[in-house]
Amino acid sequence: MTNEWNEFLAYTGKPVYTLESKKSTAFLGRFTSDMIREFSGFSRVFTILARGYLFHNPDGSAKDGDPYARIDGARRFLSAWCSIPMKKGARKKPAPDAEWQFGTNFGYLHKEFPEIVDADGMGWFCRHVHALSVFIGEHREEVNKRLLPLSERLDAWDDEWHGKVIHYQVPLFSEKTKAEWSLSFDSAIADALELGALRTKDYVLPKELTARLNAMKPDALPDYVLPTLATYYLANRQPDSEWVVLPVTNMEAYFGSTSLSRQYLPMIPKELMERKTTALGVSVYKMLCSCE
Repeated sequence: MTNEWNEFLAYTGKPVYTLESKKSTAFLGRFTSDMIREFSGFSRVFTILARGYLFHNPDGSAKDGDPYARIDGARRFLSAWCSIPMKKGARKKPAPDAEWQFGTNFGYLHKEFPEIVDADGMGWFCRHVHALSVFIGEHREEVNKRLLPLSERLDAWDDEWHGKVIHYQVPLFSEKTKAEWSLSFDSAIADALELGALRTKDYVLPKELTARLNAMKPDALPDYVLPTLATYYLANRQPDSEWVVLPVTNMEAYFGSTSLSRQYLPMIPKELMERKTTALGVSVYKMLCSCE
């Protein structure tokens, strides 16, 4: 979670679909089934994608020039990633002054972003979900039953994603924007410009602190949970605040399990971590175990 460049590559590279065991969900990539079905956690995904485009070359090195001059390109990049062919019967020629209200097929960006969207308008994420549907369908007896809906509801998923992509394009200051449409390409790009370049190296937790956390952890808590939370906290804490936003959904995708929110966080003693839930399910936390 602290090497953000690797996270960008996980959202843009070629997925690998393999099944090591019935409990394995590695083939989902940096997503959980809940993310795919409920479209949660995409604020961080879009921001990572936008930062990768605005600040980095394909090899991860820093881009030259002003990132603000690349804002339009970042919006095209996000559009290509989200692209899905238009539903049958939908308007094919939107009004010129309201194109964002109808367009979801960005196949025309294939030449600019050949790895992100194909010529038919299937963006990276849409292709990934469709490939997962095929993979799960071919391994119905081997995958966890909770994942079967990803194969069985593909048409419904397409319809929902189509609507989401339209909403993501709503201008940031549109008068008709509703509260539940708070995520947009423009808001992700604004966050990306504020956050700057991606972290391209892992943040290493001091061995003494790792040992201390392991000694204090509850027996039922997996060994990796506290060190990961502490590492993420130290890597992202700002000088003017002790609190750090906890991206629970995306961290669960990193772990490959939704157990973090359902089981692990409630196990953590209050003397180790304090957590507050704010609006829209967002949490902030601070580590209390002398994380210095």
